[in-house]
Parts: sequence; structure tokens; C-alpha cells
Amino acid sequence: MLQTLRLPICICSRNYHKSEHTVPIPDYSLTDYLFRNISKFGKGIALVDYLTNRSITFDQLYEEVDNVANNLYALGLRTDDCVCLYGTNVPEFAHVVCSVTSNGASLTIANSQLTAVELAHQLKATNSKFIFTTSECTERARTAAQIYHKLQEIIVLGNQTGFRPFSNLTERPRIRRQESHIDPKKHTALLPFSSGTTGLPKGVELTHYNLVAELSALSHRLFLPFDPKSEKSLSVLPMVHIAGLVIGMLNPLSQGASVVTLPRFDPQTFLEAMEKHRITFCLIAPPLVSFLAKHPLVAKYDLSSFHTPYSGAAALGKELTMQMVERLKLTGIRQGYGMTESSPATHTTPLNGYKYGSIGIPLPNTESKIVHIENGTTLGPNEPGEIWVRGPQVMKGYFDNAEATRTTLTDDGWLKTGDIGYYDNDSDYYVVDRLKEIIKYKGYQVAPAYLEGILLSHPSVGDVAVIGIPHGAAGDVPRAYVVRKSHVSGEELSAYVESQVAPYKRLRGGVVFVSELPRSASGKLLRNRLREEFLDKDSREISQS
Repeated sequence: MLQTLRLPICICSRNYHKSEHTVPIPDYSLTDYLFRNISKFGKGIALVDYLTNRSITFDQLYEEVDNVANNLYALGLRTDDCVCLYGTNVPEFAHVVCSVTSNGASLTIANSQLTAVELAHQLKATNSKFIFTTSECTERARTAAQIYHKLQEIIVLGNQTGFRPFSNLTERPRIRRQESHIDPKKHTALLPFSSGTTGLPKGVELTHYNLVAELSALSHRLFLPFDPKSEKSLSVLPMVHIAGLVIGMLNPLSQGASVVTLPRFDPQTFLEAMEKHRITFCLIAPPLVSFLAKHPLVAKYDLSSFHTPYSGAAALGKELTMQMVERLKLTGIRQGYGMTESSPATHTTPLNGYKYGSIGIPLPNTESKIVHIENGTTLGPNEPGEIWVRGPQVMKGYFDNAEATRTTLTDDGWLKTGDIGYYDNDSDYYVVDRLKEIIKYKGYQVAPAYLEGILLSHPSVGDVAVIGIPHGAAGDVPRAYVVRKSHVSGEELSAYVESQVAPYKRLRGGVVFVSELPRSASGKLLRNRLREEFLDKDSREISQS
């Protein structure tokens, strides 16, 4: 059974919420914060590469990070330089994050699926000096370096002929670096890229203070605490995404817990890793929730240790949630919410209560409110509007883009998320959809995520995305793109939805069957790609049914 009762843990003032919980934010650099308790858990296992069974203790990690930082300094890395991390998950991502940022430089993270041209654009935009990559990405990295000529060197996390192996940097340095002076509130530690609420991807400046504030809040006993003696995290979502990096790796490490890494999701390997290492926590995207809820292979493995599934990227429907909860005998699926611009989490389901579909409450030190999308007034309970957040984890701004920063951040520090949501009478928050993805049909607003939740409850539907397509004077009509698990017709699915929704929410744009849907590295649906494809290839107006 899901827990639904708990004491209020938000203070409501003038229709905005401030967590009644506060946590101290140490005046540390990111690396100093991660290793602040090294004397307590130094002998414990920090990282495990599941495919090779190679493990690293916290003491080893600390020593190797220091060596890498000094060797990078010898290669010319200085304060305010930028380094790029581009590849698939390996334990050494922790070394790269810590060694780069402890030199006062910033780290930009790049999706391993980027093409060489896309990668070169990010390298140029950030003036990156080095790039760390994994073996399968080296050729694209080499091509990107031919486009962006200022890259000094490509370093491979592994072994690849013609490239410097990362292992060289873990050796004892010949010279010691000058200690970098890092101002946690001013120096940028991470520089991930995000589209924000609108527009092309932009560099997000996250300071050491932003990230330490985020990790401090997550470690609160009601949110994402770890017991280093008994808990282990599995990192399968890409750690070149802000959620995979901060929530999947840095948060457990900062609390002395072990992190097991997988380069990518493979059903059998994932389940084997969960069983073998008695995994207790895993950051999972909605497709993984669907896999754990429905796939027959899951029944063959002992997942009894798994007590904290944590999902983000999209709201989970009640039916899918219940399927996974009942199958794995869980108390609930924790949900979180945030964006790259907020390091990333701002809301999380607290440990002392779950609600279906809720993203929970603001993290410690965080404020949240709902704002009318047209007149900007602050709204009350159960009134949908744009979610705004404010807190110490909110970015410094967009890199070299003052205009975009002014559009997204208010003068008094509120971050406009671009998400439509509301809070209920208990001050629990819910996300309805993206502001720019709301479908408007004859003046009515239709949330794609709502229709997707209904379709996902159908046994023949494996994955689904709903977008709005042009329909003349009526505005847009909903169309569903469906990945089938078993045979079902479009007419059957349309009728299934029609039986559960108001007339204006019907799938008047029809159902299109596809083999897969476009998703980001974190599992978030990229509805805009489907919309662009429709506008490019099929701009015919859909006849009204």
C-alpha cells in the first residue's frame, strides 16, 4: 500500500511554499564537500564497474583524484578553463568531475549520442581545452576536434590506440599544482547544456555552491539519505546528464555509499547487477518503470533489496505506478522534479508519504509557487499555472547569454520552469505538462501527459507520445504515436481513450504506430521532434472526425 498520510512539511505564505526544513550549506568546493567525511568511510567501496567487477575505495578515489588534478595542471589546465566529458558511464566519471573542478575549471557534459558536429558546437561554445571520452566515442571526438581546432587533447577513459589513456593521469604527478582559490558562489563547476523553457540549447552555469546546496538538501533524512553501511546505488541512466550525474552518482558518493555503474541499459545485465549487488536505490526514467512493471524477465530475478526507485523526467500515471509497486512489493515509487537550471532537483516525494502522480514538496531551503501563465499573479490550491522555484541550487545564469538569463530568472531570483502544474490542499505539487507543449483545441487546454497516461494503461501499449497537430480554426488536435507490445488497432486505442475523457480531449489526430520514440538521455520524451517531423513531412490538415 502507498502511504498517503503525513504531517505538513511546507510553510504556505502568500500562496507560495517554503520548505520548513533547512540544511546548512558548507562553504566548500564540490570536491571538498564530496570528501569531507573521508576519514569515516575511506575504506569502503566507492565505485564498481559492473562489467569488469573493478572496484575503487574512497581512499583510492581520493588519492587518484589528487593525482589527476595535478597531472591536468601539468598539462596546462587552469582556473576558468573548461573541460568536456563525453561518453558512456564508467566509474572514472567521478575522477573527472572532481579533478577538473578542484582546479577551478568548469566541466561541460555532453550526451554520448551527439554527432561530431553537435559535439564541436558545444566544444566551441564553452571554449573547451580538453575532452574526456570513452572508447566507443573516440572517432566522433576526433572528428569534432578537427572541426574545433582549439581542443588541446582527447583523453580516453579506457584504452584506444592513438589517444592518451586516462590511467596515465592517475599516476603519481611529477609536479604539484598551485592550490586553486575557489569561491563557491562565483566559480562555475558544471556547465551542462539545456534548452530551458524555449529555444536552442544553452550553457547552464552551476556553481560549486549550487551543487553543494543541492547535495546538502538531498541528504536530508526525509528526501534521499543513504546509509553507507547498507545501501548501494546503480547508475544506468547517463551520467553525462545532470540528473544521472548529481542524483545517480554524486549524491550517494557524498554520503559514503557505493555506486555501481553500467554503460547503458541492457535488460538482462541491468537485472543481474540489481540482484548481484543487492541494489537499494536506482534513478529510473519512465521507460524503466514500464520495463520493471511489465517485462516477464523481471520475475526471474531477486530484487527484494530494491526499496528506493526514484523517477523523474515525466509524471507517472496511477496504473503504471501500481503495476510496479505491486510487482516488486514496494511502498511506493519516489518521484522528483527539477531541471538542469536547478542542479537539478527542486521537489521530491518525502520518505514519510507518497501520493500518486505527485512530485512531492520543495526540497530544504527551496521555495515554490504557481503563477498564472497570462497575467503573472500567484495562484492558490488546485489552480494550474507555471511552476516557479527559488533556492540556493538555482543556476548563476546562462553562459554568455544575458538575454536568455533575464527571460528565465526574475530580478528577485525566481526560476521560471516552463512547466504547468498545481499544488493540492496538502501542498503536494503535480506537473501537468510543458507550457510550450500544451495542446489548445477550440480554446480548451489538453495536456499530452494526461492522454499518454491513459494510453500506457492499455496492455498493448509499450510506449507513447502525444502531440498537437494543426487543425485550422480549431487550433491543434491530439495525435498519439504508439509503440505496440501486441496487436491493437488505432481505432481500438482511440475508442479506449474516448471512453475515459471529455470530448475535447479525444485523439482527433489519430494514432500512428512507430518502432520507437525519440527520448533524451534522461528518458524525457522529445515531443518537439515528432512535431517537427509532422510539419516537415505531413502538413496536411487532419479532417475532423
